[in-house]
Amino acid sequence: MIKVSIASSENRLKGVAKALELIDADILIPDRPVMVKPNFVTTTNQLAATHVDATRATLEYLSNKGVNEFVIAVGPALGTPDSGFDNYGYRDLRKDYKIEFMDLNTDDSIPVPAFDDHLNPQTLYMSRRLSESYVVSVCPMKTHNNVIVTLGLKNILVGTLSGVEQKKKIHKGSKAINLTLAKMAQHVVPDLTVIDGTIGMQGNGPIDGFEMRSNVVVASHHGIAADVVGLQVMGYTLKQVGYLRYAMELRNLDLVDIEVVGKSIEDVRVNYAD
Repeated sequence: MIKVSIASSENRLKGVAKALELIDADILIPDRPVMVKPNFVTTTNQLAATHVDATRATLEYLSNKGVNEFVIAVGPALGTPDSGFDNYGYRDLRKDYKIEFMDLNTDDSIPVPAFDDHLNPQTLYMSRRLSESYVVSVCPMKTHNNVIVTLGLKNILVGTLSGVEQKKKIHKGSKAINLTLAKMAQHVVPDLTVIDGTIGMQGNGPIDGFEMRSNVVVASHHGIAADVVGLQVMGYTLKQVGYLRYAMELRNLDLVDIEVVGKSIEDVRVNYAD
């Protein structure tokens, strides 16, 4: 069984810590660089981006697991990494942790298969260092105006594409983007996912929206199952979110293969608005 944890808390630091504690036995960190990837789709709207406290709690947990150095990597669609690190208070993390801040938009790239808007094969390019790292996706719980939800998997698959032009290539209509994300997920998934729904964003995501106080954190070592639980917490069903349904099918997984620990989905479910 694949374990996904749910913690309920009004305190972001405590919620993330509890969610990770619930799956501690499943989190095995190999001898590879640890890349923590917050969601900085935009660098000027905190509600649409990963709060520094969610990242801080994740770094604290990983430090207690023996990680001494971190790469915090982002590739914004709007704004620069430096402006995001400044605006969202990430620089202060260096007071407590050894951190390299990285711009994914300028990293050396590797090819990944995808589809264009006519569903013909195309090649996209994403961060090489991502492929060489233990990747931790720390993201807010958000709705999306095209694919319903954007959580841990999409944070990695789109956020690590090499530059704004590559990001534009993936947004080619609902059918194409859902199939592309599922296909990419056969090759790239986060090794650990933390979905911060303490205060989520609903509405016209991924950049614009309004608050949803969910008071919940979801975590898993399985980069697809985490999102499948997350979308249900948000009041959606798996059949509504094409790329995650396809990603599950391509791995021969079903909902019965997921074990939720901590709070139940029913305990914390809220209904996000598109």
